[in-house]
Amino acid sequence: MLASLVTVLALTLGSAPPSQDPSAPTCRSLDGHVSCGYGCKSDGQRVRCAQTPQGHCQVVDGQAVCFDPPAYVQKAYGAALPAPECKNIDGVVACGYNCATQPGRVKCAKSPAGVCKGRGGEVECFDPPAVVFAVYGKDTPRADCISNGVQLTCGYGCVNAPEGVRCARTPAGVCKLASGRITCFDPSPAALCAWKRTLPAPECRNSETGPVCGYACTTAFSKAACAATPAGLCKVFDTEVSCFDPPAEQRADAACLSALGLAALDGVMP
Repeated sequence: MLASLVTVLALTLGSAPPSQDPSAPTCRSLDGHVSCGYGCKSDGQRVRCAQTPQGHCQVVDGQAVCFDPPAYVQKAYGAALPAPECKNIDGVVACGYNCATQPGRVKCAKSPAGVCKGRGGEVECFDPPAVVFAVYGKDTPRADCISNGVQLTCGYGCVNAPEGVRCARTPAGVCKLASGRITCFDPSPAALCAWKRTLPAPECRNSETGPVCGYACTTAFSKAACAATPAGLCKVFDTEVSCFDPPAEQRADAACLSALGLAALDGVMP
């Protein structure tokens, strides 16, 4: 009798299904609706699942919500990627980073270096372009938001003046106020991938149409022009300034360009 019980117990243990790996994708069903992915959560009415292992799902204010950082952000931070947060206000829920709220509105940045700020019932968010993460990785500087009471703008190297508020889109960019006009210049993604952190700071010159910024800037009387990369050149012919840039893509770093490819797959501008 005892031998029979031992045999039955052994067969039962041997046929038990293996425990589910919590990091593995799964599928869950609720009321005939199926959702598959990672870290699935249910609020009793619906099931939501993250689409990547780095995604995050939770139930907030009775709502199941999920957030997946963009692939190029995941690549930049790796295991150092901070956990996102979720916020809700008046039944509206959003997840991401550095979230901000206004009455009935909440928005979050898609990356730890992104920023959100609320003003006048609206919420503005800004995330650095993908090329910034490809160059700076997890050391990507956090952006900033400024307001002149009328406009709210986010980015880098912002200029706040009566003429308006403008910001560069990358840490390597620059904004210049002159002659009542604000000009912002950002190196192209190809230039950033080519020179990376050694990219020199651009310069600005005044011209009859306002400031112009870039590299190898040259002035002819009241006119000025700049090249778009440090390898470019500008020359004066008669009273005009002509500039030329060799293709920066030919010297761009392959790993940096691959990160831009990840952004393209996400439908994000580089």
